[in-house]
Amino acid sequence: MLLMVFCILPAVSGQDRSFKIGFQASPVFSTMHNSTNIILNSGDNFGWKLGVISDIPLKEKVSLTAGINMAFAEGGEFLYEVGGNYLPNSDLSDPLLQTGDKPLPDGVKIRYKYKYLDFPVGLKFRTEQKGNTTWFLEVPVVSLSFLLKGRGDIESADFLYEQENIYKDLVVPNVFLGLGLGMEYAINRSSSLLLGLYYQRGLVDATKNDGWLAIMNPNISPTYLRVTDDSHARISNFIVFVGLLF
Repeated sequence: MLLMVFCILPAVSGQDRSFKIGFQASPVFSTMHNSTNIILNSGDNFGWKLGVISDIPLKEKVSLTAGINMAFAEGGEFLYEVGGNYLPNSDLSDPLLQTGDKPLPDGVKIRYKYKYLDFPVGLKFRTEQKGNTTWFLEVPVVSLSFLLKGRGDIESADFLYEQENIYKDLVVPNVFLGLGLGMEYAINRSSSLLLGLYYQRGLVDATKNDGWLAIMNPNISPTYLRVTDDSHARISNFIVFVGLLF
């Protein structure tokens, strides 16, 4: 992505609007959805996106945006109506959470917390500036993300384990597609404040699905039948974008 930015810069150096760079510190409200009706969303996460942003003029009122962000605590919480072993590869603090056919009981909750390194690229369309204010629509925004850290809270009626290392049961690469609407306020001739509301949705199943559901066997032996977990979990983010450009 950075190579693409440097290739574009010479071609746009003659534009009236100059190349700008800055940073963002944006609150994120994150949630997860599952493809099956026995794994239910039961809670959201609050996190942050922190990083470098840039604005590269392509033509009048149209810019290319690019950046590098650290995304903290994206994800959400699932309630598993049918228990089993959903974290078979993880380095958990208690081996009983991975021992036997059904180490996690019916109704267990797992809160997923993803730490990503993001590489977003987007197209920004602006209105005419009125006073110090310009409105913009940024669409599409495509972000290539790589998992740096994965933590989970595992909770049932009988136990609570927090900040467990579940990295090995999470998918490392993800692709997010999104859009945003906002305003740019000119503080002075060289710097401006950005405020906006963005939505992005992950396109990749964020869990590896190497585990299984444990369903009661009516024939008694064995007590449980293992059914492969083939569900798809996707992350959605609502972002209150706050940034500065110079």
